[in-house]
This record gives sequence, C-alpha cells and structure tokens, in this order.
Amino acid sequence: MNIQQVGYRAKTCEARNLIFFFLLAFGLTWLKNALTLIFDIKMPTSFTDPTIFFVLFVGLPGGIAPTLAAFVVTAITEGKHGVKALWKRFWNRNASLKWLLVALLFYDGIRLASILIARMLDQQAYPIIRLPDPFWSYIPALITPFIISGMGEEFGWRGYVLPRFQAKWNALTSALLLGVIWAAWHIPFFFIPGAWLFRRKVLQWAIWLIPSSVIYTWLFNNTKGSVLIAALFHATANYTMFRLPTEASVWTNNLLLLLAATPIVIVFGTKNLVKHKLEDEVGRESVQVLGS
Repeated sequence: MNIQQVGYRAKTCEARNLIFFFLLAFGLTWLKNALTLIFDIKMPTSFTDPTIFFVLFVGLPGGIAPTLAAFVVTAITEGKHGVKALWKRFWNRNASLKWLLVALLFYDGIRLASILIARMLDQQAYPIIRLPDPFWSYIPALITPFIISGMGEEFGWRGYVLPRFQAKWNALTSALLLGVIWAAWHIPFFFIPGAWLFRRKVLQWAIWLIPSSVIYTWLFNNTKGSVLIAALFHATANYTMFRLPTEASVWTNNLLLLLAATPIVIVFGTKNLVKHKLEDEVGRESVQVLGS
C-alpha cells in the first residue's frame, strides 16, 4: 500500500489507469449512440414502453460515462477509500463566494458580449436578456444540465483525468489536451437525430470546448480541485450556449472565450493557472488517498 496525494494534481500520471478510464468513458457513450442510431431508438413515452430498459441500462450509463468510469476505475485501483475521496471532492469547501460567482456568471458575461456584438454587426434588435416564461422555469433549466452534464461528466474530466494530466504536464498543456479529448468524446452526438448536438458544426463545437477547458482548469485549480465548481460551470455553459440568437454570435462567443482565456494564462501562468505555487498548496491541503 502507498499514500497517493490527490488535490488539483495527482502524485503520478497513472497512464494505464487513464487508458482504462478513456476506454470505459468512450466505450459506454459511443456504444449507446451507435445502438441508438442503428436501431432508431426513441425516448420512451411511458413506463411500459420497452425502450425504457435501453434507457436505464444503456442510455443512462452512456450519458454519465465519464463520471461512471472515474468511480469504477477508482474503485478497482484505489478501493473504498479512493471512492470516498473522489466523492468528497464534490463537497470541497475551498470554493469561495468569488469563485462560485465566476462559475455561475462567467458564461453569461460572454453571452451578453456576444449578443451586443451581434446587434451592432447585424443591426438587429436581438434580445439582450431572455427571461424564461414562467421565470421559475429557469431553476429546472439549470438543475437539469447540472445533474446530467455537470455531475455526469465532471467527476471524470476534472475530478479524475485533470489531476493526473497535471502530474505529467503543466496546467495549460493539460487543459488543451483534455479539451481535445473531451471534444472527441462528443462526436457521436452530432450524428444522432434528436441529440442536443445534432447537425451542429463539429469544428465550431471543438473551438468552443478547447478554450473552455482552459477556463475549467483555471477554476478547478484555484478552488483546490472542486468538482462542484466544475459541475456548476458546466451547467451554466450548456444553458448559455443554446441561447445565442444567431450563427454569427456563436462564432463571436468562441472568439470571446479565446480572448478571455488568453489573459488568464498570461496573468496566472501556464504552470498551474494559479498565482501561488502549486507545490505549497499540495503539501498543505491535498487529499490523501490509500492506493493499491
């Protein structure tokens, strides 16, 4: 048995475990999408609909595959203590109100700027703020992507993969590499009728995800590895992205994300994307997990 430090950077990269994770995360999701496309499976209309079994035993695991893979690989390689430690990182109390507000409002700020630019370029009165009707519907509209996309993915991408990438590469390289892999994981969703990315542009989506991955890493590292902050940020990203009025504003949004990520990298540095030394924080506040 050995003691492994897991904070916003793991002690080692664990290449074999990462390969196992990616095979499981990609395999479950791509299998679900392949079967959906081949057999033209629709969402069940009632609890007696036979397709509900597909949703429960194939669709659900495929939808939350990154998080599921993270817990499965952790359970196999680190045991009960590792699973508990991964779960506790969702309740990381190092996320201050400042970072919580950044996670909740960052994408709204980018979207607002995108809409204002679109209004100037197109001379169209696109609505700056689209209030949901009724207003309370905003809550489930945010909670749904928080649970499905945020919690369903972020234990994997940021909770499991990112700390191990950062054990081998600096924060910027880790973020960019993870952004490319993360974008690749989404590819089947572009070809499934009814999927949320169906008929959208793959390149456009990838250009959005890769600088976003830098922002995620910046938030994650500055909150000492908070999966909660990453999940909230993921939820606001999904909610915001689909409320842009025009195709041109989507490209503007991507450009603004890149422009936002650039000064973050310059100010906070490529090594850790934090202003203080990562080694000091790991020594004081990293979570210790019993590894096999």
